[in-house]
Amino acid sequence: MNRILNRLIYFFATFLFICQAHGQKMDTAKQGNDYAPHVYFIITAGTEITAFFNDKPIQVSTIEDFNNYVQKNIKSLKDSWVVVTGKPKWGTFDEVMKTLKRNKFKHIAANIRDI
Repeated sequence: MNRILNRLIYFFATFLFICQAHGQKMDTAKQGNDYAPHVYFIITAGTEITAFFNDKPIQVSTIEDFNNYVQKNIKSLKDSWVVVTGKPKWGTFDEVMKTLKRNKFKHIAANIRDI
């Protein structure tokens, strides 16, 4: 009886040690999902520029107006998520992308479409 009790204690001690030593660690490289609401800056770049910031239309139609607007409002625009729709090498698309990259916007997504 004493021998069986010793083996059971040894078995449980070994089992607890193994469970404690080989626990899973969280993967630090994997980022969590981001469910926070974001402010969007939506731009349609064609022959004319149509833009919306925070669901409100912006009165810009040329690249000069767009550059002036970005320069004046850079603090509020910088942390927004930018979506640019248009066709590269046609209209104002390339100039809009240059302006955004020059002002170091962090989150830029380009939706390229055929016109």
